[in-house]
Amino acid sequence: MKCPFCGNEMTEGKMNSGGRYVQWKGVDESGRKEEYLLAKSYMGGAKMEGHLCANCRKLILDIEQF
Repeated sequence: MKCPFCGNEMTEGKMNSGGRYVQWKGVDESGRKEEYLLAKSYMGGAKMEGHLCANCRKLILDIEQF
C-alpha cells in the first residue's frame, strides 16, 4: 500500500499493546522484520492490523465492525 501522505510504500503489520508500551510489528516488502515503539502508555491489550509509513511516521489501522 502506498502512503497517502508521502507516496512511499507502507509496511503491513500489527499494532499491539500491553504492559506499558504500544508496539508495531510488521514485515517490509523485502521480507525484513520491522518493529517500532509507538508510545509509552497502556491501551488495555489492543491488537489491530494496518499499515505503517516509517518515512512520515503515519499509521493507518483497520477497524473491525461492531
